[in-house]
Parts: sequence; C-alpha cells; structure tokens
Amino acid sequence: MIISTCRFADDVLYDVEGHTWARFEGNVATVGIDTVLAWMAGGFNSVSFKAVGTFVERGKALGAVEGPRHFDTVRSPVTGRIVAINELLAGNPRLLNHDPYSGGWFAKVEATKPDEKRLLRPASMARGDLQSKIEELKVRCFADYPDHEMFEIGTECSAVLVRLDELLATSPPGTVVHLVSDDPTSEIEMIRWTDRTGNLLLETRREGTLVHYIVKKKG
Repeated sequence: MIISTCRFADDVLYDVEGHTWARFEGNVATVGIDTVLAWMAGGFNSVSFKAVGTFVERGKALGAVEGPRHFDTVRSPVTGRIVAINELLAGNPRLLNHDPYSGGWFAKVEATKPDEKRLLRPASMARGDLQSKIEELKVRCFADYPDHEMFEIGTECSAVLVRLDELLATSPPGTVVHLVSDDPTSEIEMIRWTDRTGNLLLETRREGTLVHYIVKKKG
C-alpha cells in the first residue's frame, strides 16, 4: 500500500505509535520497524538488541536503532520472550532502510498474550493514522532509500552523469543514489544513461524546476 509516496506492507499488523509491525506465525511474531521510522531517521549506522531469551512487555524495548538524524528504541508490539534477533543488521544496518518488511526484520518474539494482537491493525485500517504520522514528522519517501545523494543544480546533465559513473564504479552492486537535477534535458539523458550502463532508474519525480531520480547499480 502506498500512502503519501511511502510504501507499507499489506501482510503485517501495525503499532502506529510504536513505529513497528508484526507478522505472526502461530504465536511467534516477527517484528520490524515501519516505513515512517525507516525514512525519518536517515541511513541507519548502528543497531543494538536485547539478548535472546529476554522477556519484554508490550511497548518496551527490543533494542535500539541510530541514524544521523535520529536515535530510537524499537518497541515490542506484543508481550513475550525474544526468540531470535536479525544478526545481519549488525553488519548491515541499512537493511532497515532498504528492506524493512523482509530482510530488515528486527527480532522474533514468542507472544504470551494473544489478545494483544487485537491492538494491532493492518495498513488498510491504519491508513489515516499512518498518513497523519507522515505529515506530522514530515517524512518523504522515494522508491528506495539512497546510499548517496547528489544535488547537481546548475550543472549540465552530461557532466553530472560522469560523476555518477565515477561514484558507482567504486560502489557495490545494489547501491542506490538520489540524484537531483535542474537540467531540462536530464530526463532524456537519464534514459540514455540507463540504456548504456544497464543500471536501474527506479523513480523519476518532478518538483517544480527540479527532477529527482532514484537510480540503483545493477548486479
């Protein structure tokens, strides 16, 4: 589901105030952060977890996340015992930004109060509250979270693309770049660039005289 350009998974239940979600398999809830927190904090650079086996009440911390603009606790949407943590996040915190509903899950909790599931809502029922959070916190989402940003105002797109090629040449596959240009020829040049390089153009968004591009390195 798309709400104000932000994508929310349809197969999870949301704790809107806690900025978390839960996906249940029996009484075990896989828990992660929602899109609002994933975009509000900036690119995450560190995570910490409570130990497996720890008992947590609903609303209490499973761990913490930190980005350049925000530090926050990840609050459990259910009461129960932590049975697993996503150890991949320790080495790659930005999975929380790029893939918050799948590879970027945070922890698994064996729920001990089944009735608490009724306090959580699917995106379709939480839409209005999620919209309000996006507006309140001034969250702005694109097709994927950028690893790099290039604001190229007053520069010919051909010169910008040379710098983009240089950046991606030293970046791993899957790197995402947010490029902003005011060159009126940039949309045509970006299409030619993707044809030439095989890299992906995930989104083009025009805002006044500026055009925002989200590109992803192939591979």
